[in-house]
Amino acid sequence: MSGTILAAARADARKHISEGGFEEDITIKTPDGGTTINTKGWATKHHINFDSDGNPINSKNVHICIDEAKLVTAGLTVRNAKGEVSLLNYLVSYPDSTGTLRDYIIRETWPNETLGLIVCILGDYNSA
Repeated sequence: MSGTILAAARADARKHISEGGFEEDITIKTPDGGTTINTKGWATKHHINFDSDGNPINSKNVHICIDEAKLVTAGLTVRNAKGEVSLLNYLVSYPDSTGTLRDYIIRETWPNETLGLIVCILGDYNSA
C-alpha cells in the first residue's frame, strides 16, 4: 500500500511542478552549449534573504524546481558516473514577471530523490 501512495505522491508532485498552473517555461543548456532543452517548472526570484544573525536583508534569491524525469526524457544528462545529480554551471533562462527573458547559471543543486524533483539555486549569468 505505501508503494502505491508514494507513487501517487511522486506523480502529483511532478504534475504540480510542470502543469499545476504556476509553472514557467524554462530553457536549460549544458555548459558547452551542446545540448539545449525546454521544460516547465517552478521559477522563483525574490529579494529577501537572511544574514548570519537571522536578520532580513535585501539580497537576490533565484531558484527553479524541475522534474528530473522530464529532463532525462528530453535528452539532458542529469547525473554523473557516480549517479549524483550534476548540473553545476548549466545555463538557465526563463522570463520574469515582466516577460523579460533572464539568464542564470546553476550554482547549487538540491535533489529530492523521494519525489524526483531538483531545486537549482541560480546565479546571474551574462553572455555578453
